[in-house]
Amino acid sequence: MPTPRDPAPLFTGIVTEAEMAAAIDRSLAAHPDAFPARLAARNYLEQIIFPRSRRWAFISVGKNASSTTLRFLFEAEFGAPFTTQITPLDDINPSATVHRLADFGVFSRALRQGLSSADLLAPDGPRERLCIVRDPLARAVSGFRYLCKSHRLAARWFARDRLRMNAVVGFDWSTDPDTPRGMEKFLDYLEWQIATEGAHRVDGHWRAQTAFIHPQVFQPTLVGRIEDLPAFFRGLSDRLALDRPPAIGTENRQPQAPDTLLSGPAIARRVRDIFQQDYETFGY
Repeated sequence: MPTPRDPAPLFTGIVTEAEMAAAIDRSLAAHPDAFPARLAARNYLEQIIFPRSRRWAFISVGKNASSTTLRFLFEAEFGAPFTTQITPLDDINPSATVHRLADFGVFSRALRQGLSSADLLAPDGPRERLCIVRDPLARAVSGFRYLCKSHRLAARWFARDRLRMNAVVGFDWSTDPDTPRGMEKFLDYLEWQIATEGAHRVDGHWRAQTAFIHPQVFQPTLVGRIEDLPAFFRGLSDRLALDRPPAIGTENRQPQAPDTLLSGPAIARRVRDIFQQDYETFGY
């Protein structure tokens, strides 16, 4: 049986609400341009996951292979394959269980340990800061398909956005899912939400990656591309000095988008306009 590297490998609790609030305050003070509201700073700190060893911190971006990466990191950290299963009440992700690791002290989140954005960069912070990026067009289509899947399942997952799309852009959930017309309306809704509420209020599965990762704040030490995950995991294995790197699978992968969603230039052009900063920052 594998033995943990650390005799006390798990987290035993979280900090107080006051300490969490202080971490948010310090992050707002350090990066006012990145975080236009407390919610933006809170969401950022909530999405940064790390182990007690602090060998790494991973910012978990929706639709960017986060399930696959967390499974890899679990095995890398503990030397055992991830085999637990939980039936979620409302999450449509078939790999939802691996995202609960940070809720039960196996891993934790920056906010729950009282770490601010600056603390993550400190000498005693996580040694590696990891993120994965993706072609913005492929990610937008994948996010739209995931949204449509939630409707087909009549799930509570994404219910807020489904209801609001119906009202704001006239999205017809009986005819628009998985169609070019529906994709256009989805982009209409994203533009409306960014203009009226701000990019930080957009759901993390289709929020701009720059508005999610804040690379100028997170300062990743290793950036992977979903288009070449093996290269990312090879680099990560080297940095973590893994003798036997975990096997790489794929988790919660959406079907490849049919040509009908990408056949014309209009959708690609609109995605480029909406996610221009992602294209520029990550070189797509």
